[in-house]
Amino acid sequence: MISIFDTSFLLHFLLSDPPHADFPNGWGGFADVMHVDFKIPGEHWIEGEKFDGEMQIFHLHPGRRLMPTSSVLIRAKDDGYNYYFEEALKAFEKQYNWDYAMCQAKNRRERQLVSEIDQIAKGSKVEHYRDNGEWDELSIDMDNVDLDEMKRDLDRSLQIGVWDPHHEMLIPSIHFWRYDGSITEPPCGEWVTWFVSDKPMIIGTDQLERMKRVLFTHVDTECRRTSVHSEQSVARPIQDSAGRPVWKCRRSDFGPDK
Repeated sequence: MISIFDTSFLLHFLLSDPPHADFPNGWGGFADVMHVDFKIPGEHWIEGEKFDGEMQIFHLHPGRRLMPTSSVLIRAKDDGYNYYFEEALKAFEKQYNWDYAMCQAKNRRERQLVSEIDQIAKGSKVEHYRDNGEWDELSIDMDNVDLDEMKRDLDRSLQIGVWDPHHEMLIPSIHFWRYDGSITEPPCGEWVTWFVSDKPMIIGTDQLERMKRVLFTHVDTECRRTSVHSEQSVARPIQDSAGRPVWKCRRSDFGPDK
């Protein structure tokens, strides 16, 4: 199993027929989705406006060997519950809980090996980030956890072949800003054409907080923290355009490929 957690929170599509998209401006043909990246906060601004998060859909174009990337900014609202986003979020949380349970089981086995069974607590401790900026300690009663059932539930939840990152609940507009730039993680290679939706995805405030918890406090099965966040951010700081032109698409840009 490939973990869905790393420094940029990748959602891998291990599908024989992954989602795909066609792009304007003469790209010619469909490009398959490689992975979906969630960032908090957003890595793009629109006309000076900052956003709570961003979903980036990386595609690989087989002919040009470039990465046309669809991006949608995320705005959280108290009444903005997004049921389609929720499907992915629940899958992430189940992976998060599984890794956490495996971490606790590892801790427990290590205590048993050093013959300290009488000192084993009802669950080992792991640090969690609270809204007030401090670290909290939580525990799970491992005696009452059915790991086999938990694993089966996780496997069921990760069967996401029907989850479409281009769904209208996630990308509410076909219009966008476009520019040629780079990926936002090392090595920051300049082989990406960005298509940034002109309208944000709306999610609930609670959904955003749950995403922060999963992204910022995850530990792997070896109890190692996987996040490299700083001040609740995994986003690359805004960069200067370096003279690159930025286009806003028009209706006339959506003609057929020639």
